[in-house]
Amino acid sequence: MRAAVTGATGFLGSNLISRWLKSGTKILAIDIRSEKSAILAEKDVSLVEVDLSRPQDLRLDLRDVDWLVHFASLSSPKTSVAEPGVASADILASKAVFERAIEDGVRRILFPSSGGTIYGEPRYMPIDENHLANPLIPYATAKLKVERMLLDMCRGTETRPVILRYANPYGPNQYFSRGTGVITYWLEAIRDGGQITMFGDGSEARDYFFISDAIDATISVLEIDAPRDIYNIGSGRATSLNELLTAIEVATQLRADVKRLPRRGADAVKAYALDCSRALRDFGWLPKVPLEDGLKRTWEWVKKGEQFQI
Repeated sequence: MRAAVTGATGFLGSNLISRWLKSGTKILAIDIRSEKSAILAEKDVSLVEVDLSRPQDLRLDLRDVDWLVHFASLSSPKTSVAEPGVASADILASKAVFERAIEDGVRRILFPSSGGTIYGEPRYMPIDENHLANPLIPYATAKLKVERMLLDMCRGTETRPVILRYANPYGPNQYFSRGTGVITYWLEAIRDGGQITMFGDGSEARDYFFISDAIDATISVLEIDAPRDIYNIGSGRATSLNELLTAIEVATQLRADVKRLPRRGADAVKAYALDCSRALRDFGWLPKVPLEDGLKRTWEWVKKGEQFQI
């Protein structure tokens, strides 16, 4: 079995590769050149350096790849509000990758979508996969377009698509400098004795789940060849920012200095939690790591200097 991962040095990609290295899976890592990609090469991972911001120049050979996991992303919820064009560029980049994979006969393509933004303001909670998709920011609009594009492109081919709508994963290798990861950002601030910025009154709630659970779901859905195309992946629980702050103070045994500011446009959804029962029924996935344990494990990584882990 050989798997290819775009965005190989990113948060999700690096954690997936780390797990696959332990199981002996042959890996093709696809990403831009960086210090992190050099670390992958040292781990005996085959590396192809690709700049997906220039999809017209894509050169990629996937003929011996069974699974493609397309984690690469040029935008985030925060950056897409300021620069909507970057989110649109994600669509073109994804199209180029999918075309190559389908032409080369890749058996399975997995695309990570956004369960945290794609549904918009929920009509009911927890949100299941039948809930109306109503994206409110460019990042979510682009994710929905890529979902539909992938399903359309695979129709009538030998390539099976699967879409995982992740909630808010967190954990080691998530760097706030990329514009995501409130947990890492807050832990950094507490470690350094700095101030935490909280946007809104703290009642905004998100579905946080630990990275190892995200990777379990990713591997399980590929190995079992799950029967449906779209699955929610999260904790099933909405945790408010105020609750998260309290949990972080317990995990670190430190008090936070908090500065409160008005809500941002990127935080368009007030609260959400995902119903992940479809994943349980179809491939036996359930989240295993409680928030309290995940925060402690992330805190240990932050305290050690947030070194890139493979």
